[in-house]
Parts: sequence; structure tokens; C-alpha cells
Amino acid sequence: MRIVRLAGVFAVAVALLALPALARAQGANTVSGTITYRDRVALPANAVVTVQIARVWADRGPEVIAEQSFATNGAQPPLAYSIAYDPARIDQNGSYTVEASIKVNDQVRYSTNTIVPVITRGAPTQNVTVILVARTLPNTSGGAWLLVVTGVALLGALGAFALRRAVGAQASAASAARLTD
Repeated sequence: MRIVRLAGVFAVAVALLALPALARAQGANTVSGTITYRDRVALPANAVVTVQIARVWADRGPEVIAEQSFATNGAQPPLAYSIAYDPARIDQNGSYTVEASIKVNDQVRYSTNTIVPVITRGAPTQNVTVILVARTLPNTSGGAWLLVVTGVALLGALGAFALRRAVGAQASAASAARLTD
């Protein structure tokens, strides 16, 4: 009986000693860090962050191997991220980057414009800072001519109303003058 208890205590001790190694092994398949930008502009509460790990190719566009999106819910940069990837999709001779973007109302406001190396060739997987740059919003002035035409039409209508009112007032004054004569 004493041997069984001793064996049980030994098994528990080995399991407890193995937990940190297991935790590190699970963290080995993630890239984590922070996302920030240099502008001093607050994000609205409905901003959505998308983080991707992509393989970089010399002869074609990047190949996304992992992606994660999350709402900021009012949080402001630096924003923490942790994105898991499948180690079977990693070629140790390949180059990988972490990319990110921040969208507000489905419009990209901030995104990466540089390669941020991760995973292979001595690149880090933890404490990786991604600095985003502001993207210009699409030009919405294409409908300005419609606004100008509408404004001119409104001013014309107001002018016609004022003219009618003035003519009507003169006619009333003339009619009243004839009655008093």
C-alpha cells in the first residue's frame, strides 16, 4: 500500500514538473505582441483588428497561413494580440511576416506597410511589435456636383418665394391704397 502511495505521489510530482514545459510547448506555436500606430487619434469602439501570419514569396503575393480578428471594444493602442499557427505549414527555409490592419465601418484606417519577420531564420515569435500606418480614406467628393446643383435649386426656390411675397405685398398695398382713396 505504501508503494502505491509513493508511486502516486511520484506521478503527481512528475506531472507538476512537466506543466511548465507543456505550457511553453503550446506557446511555441503562437506569435504574440502588440499593435500600435504613431497617430494620436483614438479608435472608435467599433474598430476591428485583423492580424495575419503570412509566408513571404519573392515572385508572388503573401500566402496567409493564420488569421485572427477581434473588436477593440473601446480599447486603445497598444493592442495585445496572440495568433496561433499550424507548425506543419511552416517551412524552416521560408520567410514569414505578421501583418495587421484596423478597420472602422469596413474601411481600413491603419495597416502594415513593412515586413515584420517572425518564426523562422532567428526571427521572434513573442513580443513582436507591429506598427501600423494611416491609410487615406476614399475620396467621397464625387457627389459634390449633386450637392452644388441641389443648393442652387434651393436658393432659386427661396428667391422665387421671396419675389412672390414681395410682389404680393406690393399688390396688397396698392389695393389698400385704392380703397382708402
